[in-house]
Amino acid sequence: MKPDRNCNTSGFYGPSKQMSDTKPPALTFANWLKALFLSPGTMFSAGYLVLFLITNSYLDNTIKKNVSETFNRSTGHTWQLSVASIRSGYTLNSITMKKLSFIPSKRQFPPSAPLEPILIKELQVPCTHLCTLFFNRKQAAQSIRVISAHLLKLNPQLTQANSGDAPPQ
Repeated sequence: MKPDRNCNTSGFYGPSKQMSDTKPPALTFANWLKALFLSPGTMFSAGYLVLFLITNSYLDNTIKKNVSETFNRSTGHTWQLSVASIRSGYTLNSITMKKLSFIPSKRQFPPSAPLEPILIKELQVPCTHLCTLFFNRKQAAQSIRVISAHLLKLNPQLTQANSGDAPPQ
């Protein structure tokens, strides 16, 4: 049997080509940087860093205002909440609130029973689902309610004023 002349014989069973003496490209600093930036570990770390920064920006700009409003509503506008900054933890499972001020409303309490503002330097609140806050509005609203409820549990004065009892003197 004669081999078919139209058949490609350079495949696996065909005659092998001699490897040429080509040198791999020289390892330059630019090639090394490309390899470093395109490695899976660097790309994952960069993606996580971007997610972390976006989450912190969203927390500090949007969630901070919403937490204050929700807290004020839940106390019946007898207390106002002021927060300097909100940051997420490195593992995105908690938030840290800095310079919290619980200020009694002047309209709600008579001057005969003055209440001092409650100041907290730093407070860490467990909060899951931080990664999905800006993707899911329902999850963000639920997280805001959880944070507000946690703040209400801090001091009995806050919930006592909401229940209609007289403020402590």
